[in-house]
Amino acid sequence: MAIALTELKFSALQHVWNADSWILLLTGVTAFLVGTFIAYALNLRRELVPINAIRQTLKQEVVHESRLFWLICLCVAVYTFSYLLNFLLKGWLPFFVVGMNISRVDFNVSGLTLFLYSATFIIFFVVLYYTLVQDKKGKKTILAIMSAVVVGSFFLLLQRFQIIMAAVMCFTLLYYASHHIRLRTVVPFFLAVIGFFYWMSSLRLSHLAASFMFWVSKMKFSVHYAFFTEPYMYVVMNLENFARSVNRLDYHTYGYFTFDFIAAIAGLKYWILQYFQLDRTPYLISGYNTYTTFWWFYTDFGVLGLALIPLILGFSIGILYYRMRSTPTIKNVVAYGAMVFVMIISFFVFPIMHLWFQFNMLALYGILRWTMLPRGSVGPAVAQQEYHAIH
Repeated sequence: MAIALTELKFSALQHVWNADSWILLLTGVTAFLVGTFIAYALNLRRELVPINAIRQTLKQEVVHESRLFWLICLCVAVYTFSYLLNFLLKGWLPFFVVGMNISRVDFNVSGLTLFLYSATFIIFFVVLYYTLVQDKKGKKTILAIMSAVVVGSFFLLLQRFQIIMAAVMCFTLLYYASHHIRLRTVVPFFLAVIGFFYWMSSLRLSHLAASFMFWVSKMKFSVHYAFFTEPYMYVVMNLENFARSVNRLDYHTYGYFTFDFIAAIAGLKYWILQYFQLDRTPYLISGYNTYTTFWWFYTDFGVLGLALIPLILGFSIGILYYRMRSTPTIKNVVAYGAMVFVMIISFFVFPIMHLWFQFNMLALYGILRWTMLPRGSVGPAVAQQEYHAIH
């Protein structure tokens, strides 16, 4: 979809891509698809559990209700403490300084702000609690209030990826573990996601009128449709930056960006950036400073990285999918749901490289391991028997 929109060339800031740009972009896309095809070929003879049977199987997953409830409460307490301390140290919130030339990035406090990103797994585990736990209306009411506070306060940070990740993972969970996902719920969900992206972007640029954005972006359609400028440019300029920059890049960073979270954990992220005078966003077109997932692979390892890393990613995500379809468990669904988010947002950024993503994955793994009670392996035959027995 992003590539198709790019080809419309609605903005004069866009340019006609040369053959090298197309070859490099399609190398990444093709490598990913080849990886998924290899996973498909390896699982060709494996019997997959039908979706309805997966739903019936996952309904029988047993969760340690009390332990999950108190863990969520503890996570909310840590989130609240970190939020308040961050605010006291900075003295402001990003939502209230829009238009004052203060970046939301300036709100970060090293080591402390990371706990604010726990909003992602807090929201997910509240939905998981509602999905697997019967009755307990009092506790569910408490969790609903706490999750509303977390979501509301997180909006004030003008962050969006973490909420989108929680939404995608919850959507994936509800699709495979319940019958709540229907066409009448899917359409509003996607409209809400698109609206959220647009709303967050408009908040951060609220001091600029839509017409001003229209002229700055040098749009070619009528000014009467100026409100299309922001969402359109939000999608296409990532690819435009990629196509423009790959032809100019004359050095490689050998893993610094792809494995950004490792440098962040080691405390070397900004030291390396300054010491080697690296430019995270070179050759930008106007003020649009984002690329695609593939840019970071090419920046680090050139054509080899652009071909090999997406191949490994495609293969790994494919294996996760077939593992979930053949052995349906909540843990497998959660792992695949996180990768669905990675695929959806790939036109914009590579989330796996960020420390906040790794932090959330570690928390998801740890809490699931501690709260999901073992019930043995569930193979296709068992799932099929359970499904037919119920029907």
